[in-house]
Amino acid sequence: MKLFKNKFFVICLCVAVVICAVPSTFALMGYRGLARNIVGTLTVPFRWCGTVIGNAFEGFGKYFGSVDALRAENEALESENQALRDQLEEAELMEAENERLRQYLEMKNQYPSFLMEEGMIISYSAGNYMTSFTLNRGSLHGIEVNMPVVVTEGIVGYVTDVGLNWCMVSTIIETASSVGAYIPRSGATGIVSGDSSLRNEGVCKISYMESNADIQVGDKVMSSGTGSVYPADLPIGEIISVEIDEYSRSLVATVKPMVDFTNLKYMMIITGYQN
Repeated sequence: MKLFKNKFFVICLCVAVVICAVPSTFALMGYRGLARNIVGTLTVPFRWCGTVIGNAFEGFGKYFGSVDALRAENEALESENQALRDQLEEAELMEAENERLRQYLEMKNQYPSFLMEEGMIISYSAGNYMTSFTLNRGSLHGIEVNMPVVVTEGIVGYVTDVGLNWCMVSTIIETASSVGAYIPRSGATGIVSGDSSLRNEGVCKISYMESNADIQVGDKVMSSGTGSVYPADLPIGEIISVEIDEYSRSLVATVKPMVDFTNLKYMMIITGYQN
């Protein structure tokens, strides 16, 4: 047979025969203790191999068991992290909502006669996002054309068109916009209006001022209440440059609005007021 031609098999067979025969012979001769010692000595390598193999299998079992435990622990941690992220997002939304309410209360305290409706931007006009946009309030909410739109920083613009649940707003840097204005420091008056050459820079101008009007860079500009759109004493902006108009010889100044038109989301529509 092929097995008996294999040297390793033959050696193992001989060793097995010796292990079985020698101790048995000594046992029959009455040397049982010596037989046990011989068996123990000869089987040490085999017991060692068995122990090593058993430990290896036990180690593999523990390893795969620990991998499963770590995987379950990671899944639990990921679930906990997601819950914490959800809680943080909810807290941020609540903080933003609280901030809007604080701003609304601040405006109500400052202008107690104002009736206001909060609106949120839902779309911008193509190509002029800073000058015209749509809010989610309309005639169903009591909104009408020419109602002023404000935030806590100052005037945003006014309502130009109204639907059932939407309205269009033009800002004060739009060319068709105008606001009666004055300089609190000196009392000088004029008209703040949009200019096609300035609106892309997010600024407007104040004109129709006397040539000797006391106006300086850094002066605050407020609404005067003249006309039928804006209440008096709402912040408009700040003078950033002053020059003389070549044709009318009157003063013309550039006004930087108090409102950042690139960062608007919520605002108040003034539905009624008393000057």
